[in-house]
Amino acid sequence: MSNRTHFPGITEPESTENLTEEEIRAAIAEEERIARLPTFIQDDCGDGDEFPDVPFADHVAAREPKPHRSFRAEPPSYMQMGLQKLDIGKWLTVDNTYREFHEARLELLETKKNEVLQVSAEGEAACEELMWEVVNFLTETHPALYEILESGRGRRIWNKFVNEEYALERPWDIHPLEVCARLAMEDFNVLAKSEFSGQHHLVASATLFPAGWHMPDRIGKSLTHLHSPVPLWESKLAMSVEHYFTRLSFKSAMQRTSFFIQITPHPAYPLASLLFIQEGKDFFPGRSLNIDPASILIRHERHTFRRLPKSDAVVFGVHTRLQRLVDVLEHERENLVKEIRMWPEDIARYKGRDLWEKVVVGWCLGVDLEGRDDRSVGSRGSEDE
Repeated sequence: MSNRTHFPGITEPESTENLTEEEIRAAIAEEERIARLPTFIQDDCGDGDEFPDVPFADHVAAREPKPHRSFRAEPPSYMQMGLQKLDIGKWLTVDNTYREFHEARLELLETKKNEVLQVSAEGEAACEELMWEVVNFLTETHPALYEILESGRGRRIWNKFVNEEYALERPWDIHPLEVCARLAMEDFNVLAKSEFSGQHHLVASATLFPAGWHMPDRIGKSLTHLHSPVPLWESKLAMSVEHYFTRLSFKSAMQRTSFFIQITPHPAYPLASLLFIQEGKDFFPGRSLNIDPASILIRHERHTFRRLPKSDAVVFGVHTRLQRLVDVLEHERENLVKEIRMWPEDIARYKGRDLWEKVVVGWCLGVDLEGRDDRSVGSRGSEDE
């Protein structure tokens, strides 16, 4: 019996009598080449253990963020909610800013969990239902990034992009609402209608990027009191929003947008600190003398509203993005000025317009406005939206 090594897929002749010397040398060289190839104890199976230096394909890097919402030449009245129908297939966002925002979210969950995550007893069932809505959406919409694993420990969700996984069944690794906060780029507020008051109350919230409000103080509050510091809210908007929430069907979903102006103290300021703002004054740290347009940020918020079919709770989602003022496209700058000037005086004061208006408007219109303010914003107080 021959002791020659046989390789699958390579057909060898019955004998070498009819081979030329050149063909024999070529066959020997091929066997030597194959013999030098590395051998593996087992296949990699896709987990990276056997090939640690081979990176996974980056399915997120190619996902450009959706364009920032255009500023409107004829903005509607601020007292209108500006709701639009939401394509449910675009409910949650995954783009190439995911990693840096995810790291900011993890930092806040690890250092300020009690301030960013709160769940009342009335919100437990809705949070578990929301977790499955988030998991199903992400695994169906982005299967290359999220996968449900079946194991002896029960079902788990695997976030492949950051290599994290969490239990989807009891006993939980972390609370179901925290699972949502760690998987998605959105904040989530869960509101349930009270049988006693007839109004929707905030029963759970994962608000990692608050825009000037202290979330733990709002758990259990009704819509009427949830945004009470916002000018004109209680007298003009609260009942309309409550009526809208009551009519919202689980078969439909809606969205709206909003924006704030804020200032970054320096280019290397931590993202988590820029996004975690519990008091209005922290939108404008320091003094407002000769503010550099490059330090001004536009904080965009995309609000989504949908009803959960089982618990009947309403989920109010918030996706936050930051845009530098100097990156606003030239053809949109005049419209930005129009929107800012359309704000009612109470809202303008609430959003600190008097602190930054000259800089923002002057830069957008290409006008050198003099007499910039030199006012401290430390006494502006806590403000919410």
